[in-house]
Amino acid sequence: MQIVFKPFETVTLRRMIADRIEEAILNGTLREGERLVERRLASQFGTSLTAVREALIALEADGFVAKKPNAATYVTKLTHDAGKKIFAVRKVLEGFAVEQAARLATPGQAKELEKAYVDLLSTARSNKREQFLQCDFSFHGKIWAIADNEYLETALRRILVPIYAFSAMRIHSGEAFDLLQDAQSHLPVLEAIKAKDPALARKRFLSALDDWYANTEAYVLSKSNQEK
Repeated sequence: MQIVFKPFETVTLRRMIADRIEEAILNGTLREGERLVERRLASQFGTSLTAVREALIALEADGFVAKKPNAATYVTKLTHDAGKKIFAVRKVLEGFAVEQAARLATPGQAKELEKAYVDLLSTARSNKREQFLQCDFSFHGKIWAIADNEYLETALRRILVPIYAFSAMRIHSGEAFDLLQDAQSHLPVLEAIKAKDPALARKRFLSALDDWYANTEAYVLSKSNQEK
């Protein structure tokens, strides 16, 4: 049987372009809502359109850019209204995921979730802001995986990746909430899942979600709301 591998150069180039664009987004060189023109980017990077398009696809999957109905690509920008809608859907979907996780979590999965919490707490104490968001997303991702419903997990990733990416943009600019307080708010949810109490897990999740939305509204969406 013949095995075919993709050339290393193509993959590396795509990732390098994506990393450069992401860096420009995070440092503010590319502004929120700014249109990204593929041909212009290809010319600036001295690469093919294909490599740029593949990089933009990767960035879209990471939540840093979004394609509009006219096929144009823009740097992610979330309004207050969009954030409110995302959290309304999150309340329903992730509330269910947390319940399922409490029902289904094995001792091994509970231990992995606890490790994810410890990592989140550690980054908060060290004030590693960008890494904190990665650990936060990882903690929630483990809950979705424990729920054992790939459709639910896909839906949650799709609606929440832009929130995390936009939060990274805001945090990178220096606007950060209390990381330690946010990290500690995950502990009651973890404890309820470990106790295999679905009702309590959902109740604690919804309580924590109110605080998470308040932080998102105050530190992530507030500037966009002012710019509308």
